[in-house]
Amino acid sequence: MAKNRPRSTSELGRLASIQVDSNTPIRLYFRSADLLIKQARVYKMEYDYEHAYVLYMKYTNLGLNELPKHQQYKTADYKKSRMIVRRNCMEALDALEVMKPKLDKEYKSYESHLLTEQQRRQTELEARHAQQLKNVMIPKAEDGEHTATLDDWSLQDALRGVVGVGGDDRPTDPSHTESTAHYPNVNFSNQSDGFTYQAQLPDATVVPPPPRPPKPQAAPHAPALPPKLALEPPLPPEAPPLPAKIKLEQPSPPPLPEPTSYPSSGVTTERGEPLRTLLVPGNLQDRFLSIAKPNTIKNIETCGILAGTLKNNVLKVTTLIIPKQTGTSDTCTTENEEELFEYQDANDLLTFGWIHTHPSQSCFLSSVDLHTHCSYQLMLPEAIAIVCAPKNKPDFGIFRLTDPPGLDVISSCKIERAFHPHPDLPIYTDTHHGSHVHTKSYALNVVDLR
Repeated sequence: MAKNRPRSTSELGRLASIQVDSNTPIRLYFRSADLLIKQARVYKMEYDYEHAYVLYMKYTNLGLNELPKHQQYKTADYKKSRMIVRRNCMEALDALEVMKPKLDKEYKSYESHLLTEQQRRQTELEARHAQQLKNVMIPKAEDGEHTATLDDWSLQDALRGVVGVGGDDRPTDPSHTESTAHYPNVNFSNQSDGFTYQAQLPDATVVPPPPRPPKPQAAPHAPALPPKLALEPPLPPEAPPLPAKIKLEQPSPPPLPEPTSYPSSGVTTERGEPLRTLLVPGNLQDRFLSIAKPNTIKNIETCGILAGTLKNNVLKVTTLIIPKQTGTSDTCTTENEEELFEYQDANDLLTFGWIHTHPSQSCFLSSVDLHTHCSYQLMLPEAIAIVCAPKNKPDFGIFRLTDPPGLDVISSCKIERAFHPHPDLPIYTDTHHGSHVHTKSYALNVVDLR
């Protein structure tokens, strides 16, 4: 599997920007911070320093710069949360200090490697051009013959020996009878040249006229034509291989196994941000509906938390947690959230979304559901909301807020009453086809805290 090119720490730092809205309850940001640090630790343990660097940077930006601006930050209820964030910020800063030189070294090594390859390719290209130019200027002689040049050839030498050109070319050898003309046998004397001529009788045998002088031949030493140049340019050399991934110093870690499934989803948000693959067990719906059946018969909603693990940049739902809760025909509210958080912390489980029933309604996200899910998706862009509507078709849906406009619309909505309208925009979408969510067959752990 091809590895992406290394990114500089400056590029990674720009990905770590984060902002806090004072109108959003600060408890959600504390939970978001907890999720960030847990993911960063996983990436660091897997030697995926780029992802770890971004998440540690986000954590420090959130804990040191943004959270103190929130209007609820200094309230007594969150004293313990503030202490946890400050302690974790020290951990994040230490990790950043260790990773930054390694990332810088890897990036500089990659740049140096690219520069060396570019210079080599340029040298080879210039050598080819020089050889082609040499072949044009000085063509090679064939079969060992002398290489001719324009200075070796002259018109006078080429025409030497041609009859009628240059001086007295009349033959002096009397044996050349074929070139002697026969005139009438009547003798007469030509006073101009002193010769005696004899007229030839009409019935005498006609002697053919002398042959025409040969056409001037090309100079024997004319230069040879240069070889024909190839029209197609030489193929460029193959792309240079990427430098090896830098590992931590001693003690050297064991080699990491290659990722075997869904290294990246290839799906992005509407904003263009990449989404990691989220695996969901195929028996989740049946297991949850079996647990919720007593409430469903009473027309009461039931909800559960989707928790799991992060490995090789893949999110995997491994555990369905049923927290203490109260419900009505169209609402469901969790209670004693601290117990839920403690269980997740003790078992190193991350929150990937939630699932709930619509006992008598269709499969959709109500305005209350939208606000509930917004808190999950603010913490994790890949978070999903699953709706089970056993009395309707379709009876199962996996949804997420669009980003934009859905996440912005809901997070900025200040209407306090439970059910209220929102702008007529595509606020949420399903994730059934071509999304970052993949359904696979594997075991699901169910924990009921009620």
